[in-house]
Amino acid sequence: METQVIIPDIDPISVPAPIWLLKILLLLTFTLHILAMNVAVGGGLIAAVTEFLGKKNNSQNHFELSRSISKMLPPFTAFTITLGVAPLLFLQVLYGNFFYTSTILIAWPWLSIIVIFILAYYGYYLYSFRWEKLEGKRFVVVLISALLLAVIGLIYTQNIVLMLTPEKWKEIYFNNPHGTSLNLSDPTVIPRYLHFMVAALAVAGLVVIMWGIKKIKINESLGKWGIRYGILWFIVPTLLNIIIGLWFLISLPKNFIMLFMGENIYATVYFMIALLAMFVSLILMFVALNSAKPLAKIIIGKVFLLLTIVMMVLMRHELREAYLQPYLNWDKVQVEPQWGVITIFIILLLAGIVTVIWMLKKSFGQKSNVDPVELS
Repeated sequence: METQVIIPDIDPISVPAPIWLLKILLLLTFTLHILAMNVAVGGGLIAAVTEFLGKKNNSQNHFELSRSISKMLPPFTAFTITLGVAPLLFLQVLYGNFFYTSTILIAWPWLSIIVIFILAYYGYYLYSFRWEKLEGKRFVVVLISALLLAVIGLIYTQNIVLMLTPEKWKEIYFNNPHGTSLNLSDPTVIPRYLHFMVAALAVAGLVVIMWGIKKIKINESLGKWGIRYGILWFIVPTLLNIIIGLWFLISLPKNFIMLFMGENIYATVYFMIALLAMFVSLILMFVALNSAKPLAKIIIGKVFLLLTIVMMVLMRHELREAYLQPYLNWDKVQVEPQWGVITIFIILLLAGIVTVIWMLKKSFGQKSNVDPVELS
């Protein structure tokens, strides 16, 4: 006997824009959010490893880099949470009857995100503003903060996967109606989660590369070291993520695997472009590793990495639509466009992006006055 799947009714309130536009805005804002998250989480983990290596080898290069990363972490954490609001809202508008149900089933882990985030954010601020005074404690402070943010990512992943599998809701609820359930038994949760987290290290590695490029103007040896160090942080996680990505793919039910093997033209094209872009970026970074003039190769590699991330976001969307296709009927959704509100949102979004870019240039585009010798 098949288990009956009960899906809550669609919200009777009309959506304020055409479905296609809301999906575009969801994908756009999620991409911006994920880029900021990569720096916040990946940067924190890189800072922790860099602190450890700096102390172990008494390396002033490592200390100079960790100090610079410490200044980046609080603002990028703020960008992560701010840029995460919009995609979360669009997700609720489009898939609210699924998302709210899964959230209720893991209510207490979901609510714990607030406390976990505050602790992680405070740790990053402590690491940034007390960098010198913390001395030997820096490694522990930044590592704990980065791991706390990583825990939030795991909770989000569990929720999103549970949202996509309403056939599990009934069993989960009757086994534990207290909102303390987790969704770790799903075979796709861990590889999906690791796919995001390891990618964060690669993207944060690009930030280290750009730091090295800027440092060359002041300290050539430090800059070249930073470029090589950042390239390694890009290459190693990217190679590892190929294995994790394959694990994620084969963990999916067979009918969803076939979406990327020709059954869905969009998913297949996104998949092929993502693979091609990833390998091109890897090759360029390998060449740049031993190049006398790596800048052009690094810039092109960054472009292909961004293309890879965009394709991954689109693949994720196609997978979500396939999961929910048996339960979704967009024809039943009432649409009453509020073009004034949507126009204001798009204008403010563009203004916000420009403002963030300006802030980053002001904050991290200045030449450093810190001599690495002073950090000894």
